[in-house]
Amino acid sequence: GKKDLERLFIDKIEDVIIILNKFNVIIYANKSATNNFGDKLEGKHISVAIRISELLDQIDQHRIDKEIKIVNIEIKNPVFKFFKISISSIQSEQILLVFKDFTEIQKSQIIRSDFIANASHNLKTPLVSLKGFLETIEDSAKDDPRSQKKFIEIMKLEANKMEILIEDLMMLSRIEQQEHISISNKVNIKKIIEDVIILTSKRIKEKKISLKLDLDNNQQFVIGDAEKLSTLFLNLIDNAIKFSNPSKTIKIKILKVDEIFKKYVSISIIDEGIGINEEDIHRITERFFRAENTKKLKIEGTGLGLAIVKHIINQHRGELKITSKIGLGSEFIIRLPKA
Repeated sequence: GKKDLERLFIDKIEDVIIILNKFNVIIYANKSATNNFGDKLEGKHISVAIRISELLDQIDQHRIDKEIKIVNIEIKNPVFKFFKISISSIQSEQILLVFKDFTEIQKSQIIRSDFIANASHNLKTPLVSLKGFLETIEDSAKDDPRSQKKFIEIMKLEANKMEILIEDLMMLSRIEQQEHISISNKVNIKKIIEDVIILTSKRIKEKKISLKLDLDNNQQFVIGDAEKLSTLFLNLIDNAIKFSNPSKTIKIKILKVDEIFKKYVSISIIDEGIGINEEDIHRITERFFRAENTKKLKIEGTGLGLAIVKHIINQHRGELKITSKIGLGSEFIIRLPKA
């Protein structure tokens, strides 16, 4: 009947809708409510179903002044959720609660503010250092050319760090803005990897790293942007060198066709580096995230390389799989759509 139709309609609404009787017992909860707060809500007191004191206080306040209330609530368990709740009256002392889900907006605001805080901190550190050296040159080292030369060399290094960070920030911003743009070019992944190896060959020699390549597979062409894929492999190969001890091996291989991923070309990069803690693996592609062991070893880097890698893979509609063991090394498998 009409009641069933109304219920069906309200169940289709994405907002959480809950109706309370005059005793604050739930007399109606739509499908979205049960998805978020569990089954069998009807018949429960609101304080049992949703244990948030601010919401209960505002419901009580609304019963007194009859004014529509808006409450922002954060729920941490079992997953992070952020709701804007409107509290209003309907017939015979019943109260209507409408929960609008602002989780994604809130998450992006948190990420943005964390990003700004981290970027500011990472730029401020070398700036403070530069300022200190300039003051020293003006003051105690003004008549000491040898000290001046030493400080100027250090200042150049600090300025270089800032330049690399700014370049990475600009690149990440550009890649994020273009992430929705689809790519249709056919590129040779073997050629891209070989060109990146030429760029990193000096550092490979310096660390006496043995490089094992297996790129002669018939799966060499992918749909991609050559410049972005060069950036992707430069970041990954650079990391493999950076986190490996001298005289270790790095293996780069185009994998044989896998039944599950037959629409992709899969490239594996294996190092014998310091490895990543299991609990850090899912966070390693976050902006500015540095794993604990890299902090302890004071390994240089902007903390943006793997975030850049992730966004390039997202734009290519590809996949990234990371496996690692502390002290033994890591494997990064990059899957890109086959041309």
